[in-house]
Amino acid sequence: TKVVDTKGDRVDAPPFKRVYAGVGVPADSGEMHSVLIGENGKVYITGNNNKGQLCLGDRGNHVDYFHEVPRISNAVAAAVGLEFTLILLENGDVYGCGTNEVGEIGQGQDTVFSPKPMQIEKLSGVDEISTGLSFAIFLDKDKSRVWGTGSNLYWQQCADTSGIPFQSVREIKIEGGGDIISIATSRESSYFLFDDGKARSCGRNDEGQLGNGDFINSESQKNPIVDVNVDEDIKRIGSGPSSQSVFFISAEDVWAAGLNDRHQLGIDEIGSKEMPVEVEFECEVYIDYVSSSGSHTVADGFYIDDCHL
Repeated sequence: TKVVDTKGDRVDAPPFKRVYAGVGVPADSGEMHSVLIGENGKVYITGNNNKGQLCLGDRGNHVDYFHEVPRISNAVAAAVGLEFTLILLENGDVYGCGTNEVGEIGQGQDTVFSPKPMQIEKLSGVDEISTGLSFAIFLDKDKSRVWGTGSNLYWQQCADTSGIPFQSVREIKIEGGGDIISIATSRESSYFLFDDGKARSCGRNDEGQLGNGDFINSESQKNPIVDVNVDEDIKRIGSGPSSQSVFFISAEDVWAAGLNDRHQLGIDEIGSKEMPVEVEFECEVYIDYVSSSGSHTVADGFYIDDCHL
């Protein structure tokens, strides 16, 4: 397998440690881009580039090969939105490229888009990043502070701004039972996992994707942040930037809520679920990660018994 380096030469691809799939609305729009992170800490990217979301310094599409992003090293994570990309470095700095029309890459009102990676100056010491369709949230290394930027049309950043976006990064205040240990986002909703195994959410909820037992969006709630109705201790939350479905993973089970018009939740019936339902597997399994789009879901794990051998 070949990639294109910063000199424009095709070279052997390094081993990759992280993969981030593209976002498109609708899913077959062809407006997607994808990101790979190599074990060497370099970032490689391909796909649609109409707003400079490939971070290559231009706005031309690059679809034949993955291209190395210049001036980026020691990357540990990335996140992909509709027309923007965020990259997290080992030192906790965050860089973004692509559209900034509603603050997606946190550069303020004067920047409409950037085809080159720009550091988000107000952020440092970041441990985790997650993107929705047109917004992003960030968790610091001390697990004590959360920031957000971009669209807040459905109060997906847990604040009442009358639909006005965050053009630059603002701190998000999340009340709960302890430290926030992980964050996740879906298309227009946000999720926060606490160290006691409980989760809270905010944002769009017309398909029940907040998992709190109703279909009421946060902007119509007295308190925009709601509790997720899962009795077991949650260890991870899975969704995706174009998804309206969400998955809550415990030590032994997976619970799902939200959009289910194409069996995205992995259950035997069609229809959105406002109350998280347990996903049944034909064999005993251990699920570590779940990622979903607007139309399908992928889970990573392994069988505990030998029923498939």
